[in-house]
Amino acid sequence: MSTQRHQHAIVIGGSMAGLLAARVLSEQFERVTIVDRDQLPLSAEPRRGVPQSVQPHVLFSKGYQILEELFPGIGETLAARGAVEFDWGKDFLYFQKGNWTPTTETPIGLKSYTCTRPLLESTVRQRVSSLPNVELLQNQRVIGLWGNATSIQGIKLQQGSLSAQLVVDASGRSTHLPEWLQDLGLTPPPMTVVDPGLGYATRRYRIPAEALPDAKIVLISQEAPDQPRLGYLAQVEADQWIATLGGYGRDYPPLNDQGFVKFAQTLSDSAFYQAIVHAEPLSEIQAHRATVNRLYHYENTKLPDGLIALGDAVCALCPIYGQGMTVSAMSSLVLRRWLQRSRNSTFKGMSFQKQLARSNAFPWSIATGSDSKFSTTKGAIPPSWAGELFQAYADRLAVRAQNDVDLHLQFLQIGHMLKSPGLLFHPQLILKALL
Repeated sequence: MSTQRHQHAIVIGGSMAGLLAARVLSEQFERVTIVDRDQLPLSAEPRRGVPQSVQPHVLFSKGYQILEELFPGIGETLAARGAVEFDWGKDFLYFQKGNWTPTTETPIGLKSYTCTRPLLESTVRQRVSSLPNVELLQNQRVIGLWGNATSIQGIKLQQGSLSAQLVVDASGRSTHLPEWLQDLGLTPPPMTVVDPGLGYATRRYRIPAEALPDAKIVLISQEAPDQPRLGYLAQVEADQWIATLGGYGRDYPPLNDQGFVKFAQTLSDSAFYQAIVHAEPLSEIQAHRATVNRLYHYENTKLPDGLIALGDAVCALCPIYGQGMTVSAMSSLVLRRWLQRSRNSTFKGMSFQKQLARSNAFPWSIATGSDSKFSTTKGAIPPSWAGELFQAYADRLAVRAQNDVDLHLQFLQIGHMLKSPGLLFHPQLILKALL
Protein backbone atom coordinates (compact mmCIF):
# COMPACT_ATOMS: atom_id res chain seq x y z
CA MET A 1 0.00 0.00 0.00
CA SER A 2 1.36 3.38 -1.07
CA THR A 3 2.07 6.01 1.59
CA GLN A 4 3.70 8.43 -0.86
CA ARG A 5 1.96 11.77 -1.22
CA HIS A 6 1.83 12.83 -4.85
CA GLN A 7 1.99 16.40 -6.07
CA HIS A 8 -1.02 17.38 -8.19
CA ALA A 9 -4.23 15.81 -9.53
CA ILE A 10 -6.82 17.42 -11.81
CA VAL A 11 -10.52 16.51 -11.87
CA ILE A 12 -12.47 17.56 -14.96
CA GLY A 13 -16.02 18.33 -13.84
CA GLY A 14 -17.39 19.63 -10.54
CA SER A 15 -20.58 17.61 -10.28
CA MET A 16 -21.11 14.79 -7.77
CA ALA A 17 -18.69 12.31 -9.36
CA GLY A 18 -15.97 14.97 -9.60
CA LEU A 19 -16.50 16.24 -6.07
CA LEU A 20 -16.31 12.75 -4.56
CA ALA A 21 -13.24 11.93 -6.64
CA ALA A 22 -11.57 15.13 -5.41
CA ARG A 23 -12.35 14.21 -1.80
CA VAL A 24 -10.55 10.87 -2.23
CA LEU A 25 -7.67 12.36 -4.21
CA SER A 26 -7.07 14.89 -1.42
CA GLU A 27 -5.86 12.00 0.76
CA GLN A 28 -3.00 11.17 -1.63
CA PHE A 29 -2.09 14.44 -3.37
CA GLU A 30 -0.61 17.69 -2.16
CA ARG A 31 -2.93 19.60 -4.48
CA VAL A 32 -6.21 18.75 -6.19
CA THR A 33 -7.79 21.07 -8.76
CA ILE A 34 -11.41 20.69 -9.88
CA VAL A 35 -11.94 22.35 -13.27
CA ASP A 36 -15.52 23.19 -14.25
CA ARG A 37 -16.95 25.15 -17.16
CA ASP A 38 -19.63 26.77 -14.96
CA GLN A 39 -19.62 29.38 -12.25
CA LEU A 40 -20.54 27.11 -9.36
CA PRO A 41 -23.25 28.62 -7.14
CA LEU A 42 -22.57 29.02 -3.43
CA SER A 43 -26.17 28.21 -2.53
CA ALA A 44 -28.52 25.39 -3.54
CA GLU A 45 -29.37 26.65 -7.02
CA PRO A 46 -29.68 24.75 -10.32
CA ARG A 47 -26.78 25.41 -12.69
CA ARG A 48 -26.49 25.58 -16.45
CA GLY A 49 -24.04 22.69 -16.82
CA VAL A 50 -26.39 20.23 -15.06
CA PRO A 51 -29.66 20.41 -17.01
CA GLN A 52 -31.17 17.65 -14.88
CA SER A 53 -30.69 19.68 -11.67
CA VAL A 54 -34.41 20.34 -11.34
CA GLN A 55 -35.27 16.67 -11.77
CA PRO A 56 -35.59 14.31 -8.78
CA HIS A 57 -32.49 12.75 -7.25
CA VAL A 58 -32.32 10.44 -4.27
CA LEU A 59 -29.41 8.59 -2.73
CA PHE A 60 -29.71 4.87 -2.19
CA SER A 61 -28.73 3.75 1.30
CA LYS A 62 -25.36 2.56 -0.04
CA GLY A 63 -24.68 6.00 -1.49
CA TYR A 64 -25.64 7.75 1.73
CA GLN A 65 -23.39 5.43 3.77
CA ILE A 66 -20.46 6.30 1.50
CA LEU A 67 -21.19 10.03 1.87
CA GLU A 68 -21.12 9.65 5.65
CA GLU A 69 -17.83 7.79 5.38
CA LEU A 70 -16.28 10.55 3.27
CA PHE A 71 -17.96 13.47 5.06
CA PRO A 72 -18.83 12.50 8.65
CA GLY A 73 -21.97 14.24 9.87
CA ILE A 74 -23.19 15.23 6.41
CA GLY A 75 -26.64 13.80 7.14
CA GLU A 76 -27.08 16.25 10.02
CA THR A 77 -25.97 19.09 7.73
CA LEU A 78 -28.46 18.05 5.05
CA ALA A 79 -31.26 17.85 7.61
CA ALA A 80 -30.38 21.31 8.96
CA ARG A 81 -30.67 22.67 5.42
CA GLY A 82 -34.11 21.14 4.93
CA ALA A 83 -33.48 17.64 3.53
CA VAL A 84 -36.01 15.04 4.63
CA GLU A 85 -34.70 11.97 6.44
CA PHE A 86 -36.45 8.76 5.51
CA ASP A 87 -36.20 5.00 5.76
CA TRP A 88 -36.59 2.85 2.66
CA GLY A 89 -38.49 0.17 4.56
CA LYS A 90 -40.94 2.48 6.33
CA ASP A 91 -41.29 5.55 4.11
CA PHE A 92 -41.19 4.15 0.55
CA LEU A 93 -44.36 3.07 -1.29
CA TYR A 94 -43.72 1.09 -4.47
CA PHE A 95 -46.40 -0.08 -6.90
CA GLN A 96 -45.31 -2.86 -9.24
CA LYS A 97 -46.84 -5.93 -10.84
CA GLY A 98 -50.36 -4.83 -9.93
CA ASN A 99 -49.88 -4.23 -6.24
CA TRP A 100 -48.09 -2.21 -3.57
CA THR A 101 -45.05 -3.65 -1.86
CA PRO A 102 -45.33 -3.78 1.93
CA THR A 103 -43.88 -1.22 4.33
CA THR A 104 -42.71 -1.63 7.91
CA GLU A 105 -44.15 0.16 10.93
CA THR A 106 -40.70 1.11 12.21
CA PRO A 107 -37.45 2.05 10.43
CA ILE A 108 -35.28 -0.87 9.33
CA GLY A 109 -31.99 1.02 9.05
CA LEU A 110 -32.00 1.64 5.28
CA LYS A 111 -31.59 5.35 5.86
CA SER A 112 -31.14 8.19 3.41
CA TYR A 113 -32.31 11.74 2.68
CA THR A 114 -34.59 13.09 0.01
CA CYS A 115 -33.96 16.62 -1.25
CA THR A 116 -33.36 18.56 -4.43
CA ARG A 117 -30.10 17.88 -6.28
CA PRO A 118 -28.87 21.49 -5.87
CA LEU A 119 -29.17 21.15 -2.08
CA LEU A 120 -27.27 17.86 -1.99
CA GLU A 121 -24.61 18.96 -4.48
CA SER A 122 -24.01 22.33 -2.82
CA THR A 123 -23.67 20.65 0.59
CA VAL A 124 -21.04 18.24 -0.76
CA ARG A 125 -19.32 21.05 -2.68
CA GLN A 126 -19.00 23.15 0.49
CA ARG A 127 -17.41 20.24 2.33
CA VAL A 128 -14.96 19.59 -0.52
CA SER A 129 -14.17 23.31 -0.88
CA SER A 130 -13.24 23.48 2.79
CA LEU A 131 -10.41 20.97 2.27
CA PRO A 132 -7.14 22.94 2.40
CA ASN A 133 -5.54 21.23 -0.59
CA VAL A 134 -8.54 21.35 -2.96
CA GLU A 135 -9.09 24.25 -5.38
CA LEU A 136 -12.14 24.94 -7.57
CA LEU A 137 -11.20 26.44 -10.95
CA GLN A 138 -14.46 27.79 -12.37
CA ASN A 139 -15.55 29.16 -15.75
CA GLN A 140 -12.79 27.18 -17.44
CA ARG A 141 -13.42 24.88 -20.39
CA VAL A 142 -11.03 21.97 -20.95
CA ILE A 143 -10.26 21.62 -24.65
CA GLY A 144 -7.86 18.68 -24.65
CA LEU A 145 -5.17 16.63 -22.95
CA TRP A 146 -1.59 17.76 -22.57
CA GLY A 147 0.69 14.84 -23.36
CA ASN A 148 1.04 12.02 -25.85
CA ALA A 149 -0.15 8.47 -26.49
CA THR A 150 2.12 7.17 -23.74
CA SER A 151 1.71 9.65 -20.90
CA ILE A 152 -0.52 12.57 -19.91
CA GLN A 153 1.08 15.55 -18.19
CA GLY A 154 -2.03 17.68 -17.72
CA ILE A 155 -4.88 19.42 -19.54
CA LYS A 156 -5.28 22.16 -22.14
CA LEU A 157 -7.61 25.04 -21.33
CA GLN A 158 -8.99 27.72 -23.62
CA GLN A 159 -6.42 29.98 -21.99
CA GLY A 160 -3.25 28.15 -21.07
CA SER A 161 -2.72 24.71 -19.55
CA LEU A 162 -2.35 22.90 -16.22
CA SER A 163 0.17 20.18 -15.40
CA ALA A 164 -0.61 17.19 -13.16
CA GLN A 165 0.50 13.66 -12.41
CA LEU A 166 -3.06 12.36 -12.71
CA VAL A 167 -6.05 13.62 -14.71
CA VAL A 168 -9.51 12.30 -13.83
CA ASP A 169 -12.34 12.77 -16.33
CA ALA A 170 -15.57 13.22 -14.35
CA SER A 171 -17.27 15.46 -16.90
CA GLY A 172 -20.40 13.31 -17.16
CA ARG A 173 -22.50 12.67 -20.25
CA SER A 174 -20.81 15.58 -22.04
CA THR A 175 -17.38 13.92 -21.89
CA HIS A 176 -14.98 14.57 -24.77
CA LEU A 177 -12.41 12.00 -23.69
CA PRO A 178 -12.98 9.62 -26.64
CA GLU A 179 -12.22 12.46 -29.09
CA TRP A 180 -9.20 13.57 -27.07
CA LEU A 181 -7.78 10.05 -27.17
CA GLN A 182 -8.29 10.01 -30.92
CA ASP A 183 -6.42 13.32 -31.17
CA LEU A 184 -3.47 11.58 -29.49
CA GLY A 185 -3.52 8.83 -32.12
CA LEU A 186 -5.22 6.29 -29.83
CA THR A 187 -8.30 4.20 -30.54
CA PRO A 188 -11.36 5.50 -28.66
CA PRO A 189 -13.15 3.03 -26.40
CA PRO A 190 -15.91 0.74 -27.69
CA MET A 191 -19.35 1.98 -26.65
CA THR A 192 -22.60 0.20 -25.77
CA VAL A 193 -25.82 2.21 -25.99
CA VAL A 194 -29.28 1.11 -24.84
CA ASP A 195 -31.86 3.82 -25.54
CA PRO A 196 -35.29 3.26 -23.94
CA GLY A 197 -36.73 6.41 -25.49
CA LEU A 198 -37.73 7.56 -22.02
CA GLY A 199 -38.71 11.14 -21.44
CA TYR A 200 -39.97 12.61 -18.22
CA ALA A 201 -41.36 15.85 -16.89
CA THR A 202 -41.19 17.30 -13.40
CA ARG A 203 -43.10 19.88 -11.41
CA ARG A 204 -42.98 20.98 -7.79
CA TYR A 205 -46.15 21.07 -5.73
CA ARG A 206 -47.44 21.88 -2.28
CA ILE A 207 -49.86 19.07 -1.47
CA PRO A 208 -52.80 19.78 0.89
CA ALA A 209 -52.77 17.89 4.18
CA GLU A 210 -55.78 15.75 3.28
CA ALA A 211 -54.08 14.50 0.09
CA LEU A 212 -50.60 13.78 1.48
CA PRO A 213 -49.32 10.27 0.65
CA ASP A 214 -48.69 7.76 3.43
CA ALA A 215 -44.98 7.81 2.61
CA LYS A 216 -42.18 10.24 1.80
CA ILE A 217 -41.45 8.64 -1.58
CA VAL A 218 -44.05 7.05 -3.88
CA LEU A 219 -43.12 5.19 -7.06
CA ILE A 220 -45.67 3.78 -9.52
CA SER A 221 -43.52 1.75 -11.86
CA GLN A 222 -43.64 1.12 -15.59
CA GLU A 223 -44.44 -2.49 -16.53
CA ALA A 224 -43.04 -3.97 -19.73
CA PRO A 225 -44.31 -4.60 -22.28
CA ASP A 226 -47.72 -2.90 -22.00
CA GLN A 227 -47.44 -0.05 -19.47
CA PRO A 228 -44.74 2.42 -20.52
CA ARG A 229 -45.77 5.11 -18.02
CA LEU A 230 -44.52 5.80 -14.52
CA GLY A 231 -44.88 8.31 -11.70
CA TYR A 232 -42.46 9.33 -8.97
CA LEU A 233 -43.40 11.56 -6.04
CA ALA A 234 -40.92 12.64 -3.36
CA GLN A 235 -41.04 15.03 -0.42
CA VAL A 236 -38.20 17.57 -0.46
CA GLU A 237 -37.21 20.65 1.50
CA ALA A 238 -39.63 23.50 2.36
CA ASP A 239 -42.67 21.17 2.55
CA GLN A 240 -42.59 20.76 -1.21
CA TRP A 241 -43.03 17.65 -3.33
CA ILE A 242 -41.29 16.81 -6.60
CA ALA A 243 -43.72 15.11 -8.98
CA THR A 244 -42.25 13.35 -12.01
CA LEU A 245 -44.07 11.57 -14.83
CA GLY A 246 -42.28 9.48 -17.43
CA GLY A 247 -43.02 7.51 -20.56
CA TYR A 248 -41.00 4.88 -22.43
CA GLY A 249 -40.86 4.56 -26.20
CA ARG A 250 -41.16 8.36 -26.59
CA ASP A 251 -44.55 8.34 -24.90
CA TYR A 252 -43.61 11.65 -23.32
CA PRO A 253 -45.79 13.37 -20.69
CA PRO A 254 -47.29 16.72 -21.81
CA LEU A 255 -45.75 19.95 -20.57
CA ASN A 256 -49.03 21.82 -20.02
CA ASP A 257 -51.10 21.84 -16.83
CA GLN A 258 -54.11 19.88 -18.07
CA GLY A 259 -52.10 17.35 -20.04
CA PHE A 260 -49.72 16.68 -17.13
CA VAL A 261 -52.60 15.86 -14.77
CA LYS A 262 -54.41 13.76 -17.37
CA PHE A 263 -51.22 11.76 -17.98
CA ALA A 264 -51.09 11.06 -14.22
CA GLN A 265 -54.58 9.54 -14.45
CA THR A 266 -53.29 6.85 -16.80
CA LEU A 267 -50.80 5.36 -14.32
CA SER A 268 -51.34 1.88 -12.96
CA ASP A 269 -52.61 3.28 -9.65
CA SER A 270 -54.40 6.53 -8.80
CA ALA A 271 -52.22 7.51 -5.80
CA PHE A 272 -50.04 9.91 -7.81
CA TYR A 273 -53.02 11.58 -9.46
CA GLN A 274 -54.92 11.93 -6.18
CA ALA A 275 -51.93 13.66 -4.60
CA ILE A 276 -51.48 16.33 -7.29
CA VAL A 277 -54.95 16.93 -8.72
CA HIS A 278 -55.79 19.60 -6.13
CA ALA A 279 -52.20 20.48 -5.16
CA GLU A 280 -50.69 23.94 -5.61
CA PRO A 281 -48.14 24.09 -8.46
CA LEU A 282 -44.92 25.83 -7.38
CA SER A 283 -42.91 25.63 -10.60
CA GLU A 284 -43.17 25.28 -14.34
CA ILE A 285 -43.19 21.80 -15.83
CA GLN A 286 -39.69 20.95 -16.99
CA ALA A 287 -38.78 18.11 -19.33
CA HIS A 288 -35.72 15.88 -19.49
CA ARG A 289 -34.76 13.59 -22.37
CA ALA A 290 -31.12 12.59 -21.73
CA THR A 291 -31.96 9.09 -20.53
CA VAL A 292 -29.84 6.87 -22.78
CA ASN A 293 -27.82 4.13 -21.07
CA ARG A 294 -24.26 4.53 -22.38
CA LEU A 295 -21.20 2.54 -21.38
CA TYR A 296 -17.66 3.28 -22.58
CA HIS A 297 -15.49 0.19 -22.32
CA TYR A 298 -12.30 1.81 -21.05
CA GLU A 299 -11.39 -1.48 -19.39
CA ASN A 300 -10.59 -2.75 -22.92
CA THR A 301 -8.86 0.41 -24.10
CA LYS A 302 -5.21 1.45 -24.16
CA LEU A 303 -4.91 4.58 -22.04
CA PRO A 304 -1.88 6.82 -21.52
CA ASP A 305 -0.37 6.78 -18.05
CA GLY A 306 -1.80 9.44 -15.76
CA LEU A 307 -5.37 9.32 -17.08
CA ILE A 308 -8.58 7.72 -15.80
CA ALA A 309 -12.33 8.29 -16.16
CA LEU A 310 -15.30 7.63 -13.88
CA GLY A 311 -18.93 8.53 -13.21
CA ASP A 312 -21.26 9.25 -16.13
CA ALA A 313 -18.19 9.86 -18.30
CA VAL A 314 -17.87 6.06 -18.27
CA CYS A 315 -21.22 4.57 -17.24
CA ALA A 316 -24.28 6.79 -17.75
CA LEU A 317 -27.46 5.07 -16.62
CA CYS A 318 -31.09 5.81 -17.36
CA PRO A 319 -31.83 8.24 -14.50
CA ILE A 320 -35.24 6.82 -13.65
CA TYR A 321 -33.60 4.02 -11.62
CA GLY A 322 -31.98 6.54 -9.28
CA GLN A 323 -28.59 4.78 -9.32
CA GLY A 324 -26.36 7.53 -10.72
CA MET A 325 -25.12 9.29 -7.59
CA THR A 326 -24.72 6.04 -5.67
CA VAL A 327 -22.68 4.57 -8.56
CA SER A 328 -20.50 7.70 -8.45
CA ALA A 329 -20.05 7.26 -4.70
CA MET A 330 -19.03 3.62 -5.21
CA SER A 331 -16.59 4.75 -7.92
CA SER A 332 -14.88 7.04 -5.42
CA LEU A 333 -14.17 4.05 -3.18
CA VAL A 334 -12.77 2.14 -6.16
CA LEU A 335 -10.51 5.14 -6.77
CA ARG A 336 -9.41 5.19 -3.13
CA ARG A 337 -8.44 1.51 -3.17
CA TRP A 338 -6.59 1.90 -6.48
CA LEU A 339 -4.61 4.89 -5.20
CA GLN A 340 -3.71 3.11 -1.97
CA ARG A 341 -2.30 0.19 -3.95
CA SER A 342 -0.36 2.32 -6.44
CA ARG A 343 3.37 1.69 -6.04
CA ASN A 344 4.62 4.60 -8.12
CA SER A 345 3.42 7.80 -9.72
CA THR A 346 2.90 6.56 -13.29
CA PHE A 347 -0.78 5.79 -12.61
CA LYS A 348 -1.50 3.14 -15.20
CA GLY A 349 -5.20 3.66 -15.78
CA MET A 350 -6.22 0.33 -17.24
CA SER A 351 -6.05 -1.40 -13.86
CA PHE A 352 -8.38 1.25 -12.41
CA GLN A 353 -10.79 0.98 -15.33
CA LYS A 354 -10.99 -2.80 -14.92
CA GLN A 355 -11.84 -2.42 -11.23
CA LEU A 356 -14.38 0.27 -12.05
CA ALA A 357 -16.00 -1.94 -14.70
CA ARG A 358 -16.59 -4.62 -12.07
CA SER A 359 -18.16 -2.04 -9.75
CA ASN A 360 -20.45 -0.74 -12.52
CA ALA A 361 -21.54 -4.16 -13.81
CA PHE A 362 -24.52 -4.75 -11.50
CA PRO A 363 -26.19 -1.31 -11.79
CA TRP A 364 -25.62 -1.41 -15.56
CA SER A 365 -27.33 -4.80 -15.81
CA ILE A 366 -30.29 -3.61 -13.71
CA ALA A 367 -30.94 -0.52 -15.85
CA THR A 368 -30.35 -2.05 -19.26
CA GLY A 369 -32.09 -5.31 -18.38
CA SER A 370 -35.26 -3.48 -17.36
CA ASP A 371 -35.15 -1.08 -20.29
CA SER A 372 -34.57 -3.89 -22.77
CA LYS A 373 -37.95 -5.42 -21.94
CA PHE A 374 -39.69 -2.74 -24.01
CA SER A 375 -39.92 -3.48 -27.74
CA THR A 376 -39.39 0.23 -28.45
CA THR A 377 -35.92 0.26 -26.86
CA LYS A 378 -33.11 0.85 -29.33
CA GLY A 379 -30.06 -1.34 -28.80
CA ALA A 380 -31.98 -3.61 -26.42
CA ILE A 381 -29.86 -6.41 -25.00
CA PRO A 382 -31.56 -9.73 -25.82
CA PRO A 383 -31.68 -12.04 -22.81
CA SER A 384 -30.02 -15.43 -22.91
CA TRP A 385 -32.02 -18.50 -21.99
CA ALA A 386 -30.36 -18.39 -18.57
CA GLY A 387 -31.26 -14.71 -18.28
CA GLU A 388 -34.90 -15.41 -19.15
CA LEU A 389 -35.01 -18.22 -16.60
CA PHE A 390 -33.52 -15.99 -13.92
CA GLN A 391 -35.92 -13.15 -14.80
CA ALA A 392 -38.92 -15.47 -14.47
CA TYR A 393 -37.61 -16.58 -11.08
CA ALA A 394 -36.98 -13.00 -9.92
CA ASP A 395 -40.46 -11.92 -11.11
CA ARG A 396 -42.00 -14.76 -9.14
CA LEU A 397 -40.11 -13.65 -6.03
CA ALA A 398 -41.17 -10.04 -6.62
CA VAL A 399 -44.83 -11.06 -6.63
CA ARG A 400 -44.32 -13.05 -3.44
CA ALA A 401 -42.62 -10.01 -1.87
CA GLN A 402 -45.87 -8.04 -2.12
CA ASN A 403 -47.17 -10.11 0.79
CA ASP A 404 -43.87 -10.95 2.46
CA VAL A 405 -42.16 -8.08 4.29
CA ASP A 406 -38.93 -10.01 4.91
CA LEU A 407 -38.62 -10.93 1.24
CA HIS A 408 -39.33 -7.32 0.23
CA LEU A 409 -36.54 -6.13 2.53
CA GLN A 410 -34.15 -8.61 0.95
CA PHE A 411 -34.95 -7.13 -2.46
CA LEU A 412 -34.38 -3.62 -1.10
CA GLN A 413 -30.95 -4.53 0.27
CA ILE A 414 -29.92 -6.04 -3.07
CA GLY A 415 -31.33 -3.11 -5.04
CA HIS A 416 -29.47 -0.66 -2.80
CA MET A 417 -26.25 -2.60 -3.46
CA LEU A 418 -25.85 -3.43 0.21
CA LYS A 419 -26.00 -7.18 -0.42
CA SER A 420 -24.92 -9.36 -3.31
CA PRO A 421 -27.47 -10.46 -5.93
CA GLY A 422 -26.28 -13.97 -5.05
CA LEU A 423 -28.58 -13.69 -2.03
CA LEU A 424 -31.47 -14.43 -4.39
CA PHE A 425 -30.19 -18.01 -4.64
CA HIS A 426 -30.41 -18.65 -0.92
CA PRO A 427 -32.30 -21.92 -0.35
CA GLN A 428 -35.02 -20.13 1.65
CA LEU A 429 -35.73 -17.77 -1.24
CA ILE A 430 -35.72 -20.58 -3.78
CA LEU A 431 -38.25 -22.40 -1.61
CA LYS A 432 -40.47 -19.32 -1.46
CA ALA A 433 -40.40 -19.06 -5.26
CA LEU A 434 -41.32 -22.72 -5.69
CA LEU A 435 -44.16 -22.80 -3.18
